[in-house]
Amino acid sequence: MRRTLLRLVTAMQLTRLTMAYGAIADVWLVILLTRADPAMADRPVSQLPIALALAAGLAVAVGLFTFGATLNDVLDARIDRGFRRDRPIPEGRISPQQAIIVANTCLAAAVLAAFAFGPGGVALAAMTALGIVFYMAAARFLPAAGFTTFGLVHAATMVIPNVVFSFTPPIWLSMTHATAVILIVHRLADKRPRVSGPVATVTLVGWAAWSATILAWGWTHGSWWRDGDASPWPGLLWVIAAVVGFAVTVRAKVRGSTGEVAAEKVLRYGAMWQSLYAVAWLASRELWPQALMLGGVAAGGFLAMTLTKELITAVQRPPEYRTG
Repeated sequence: MRRTLLRLVTAMQLTRLTMAYGAIADVWLVILLTRADPAMADRPVSQLPIALALAAGLAVAVGLFTFGATLNDVLDARIDRGFRRDRPIPEGRISPQQAIIVANTCLAAAVLAAFAFGPGGVALAAMTALGIVFYMAAARFLPAAGFTTFGLVHAATMVIPNVVFSFTPPIWLSMTHATAVILIVHRLADKRPRVSGPVATVTLVGWAAWSATILAWGWTHGSWWRDGDASPWPGLLWVIAAVVGFAVTVRAKVRGSTGEVAAEKVLRYGAMWQSLYAVAWLASRELWPQALMLGGVAAGGFLAMTLTKELITAVQRPPEYRTG
């Protein structure tokens, strides 16, 4: 029994599966918003049965997320042997070759699932995968490029179900949130190279340029808000509350923590909070059934994250061996 649990824990640690809920919610948000827009009725995602569309979105989001997480562990295996020996590869619970197979399988599943969203979805899934490889292999070691790339990967994944999606504020928020989270994580973990003034400036310029690009696409290709007549502010209060909630929660969670422990908390909650943003965007558009559905996804994600943490502790450090 313990061997089976250890295999399960190994798979979940390697792929960081419980942190994928935010990516799933992002993709499902675009699917649900597209299907609720009569102007998008001719898109492949609108013509699929809802269950099939959501299943394909699930496979795309989980596939790309777990591909990136597994690739990270493969590339960092040598470093982790010195500093993170609790990771699956350094601990010998899975070999680098097996991890590469897992990564390739996840990527193949994501690309195949993207066929449900038409040629544009497949092309964007492939480009997103290349962005993940670029980030993992090079950009994360160059913070000026890495922070922006990390945010863009999240934004690109979100648009795979509908490459002409024109309600771009949710895409912009996803990119902005991911960029901010990875920058905070980098600083808390005291990673090298440090975030100097020039690095911060280049990051800000890159974020501003891509923000303008994303928002301009929505402005020129469709309406930012419903039919373009209704004021967005009452609905945006939901989104603003979600943003403030993240800031307050993270501040409370990292209080008393430092270094890698604090960074890990920010990364986990940052990933999960994407699902709450999705709920807030649906609530802002008064799509209440969809908001409740994604609210369930968010609740399940937070519960799974908590239970998985306890499971990993129990399997790796059985109670009879713990002290204190």
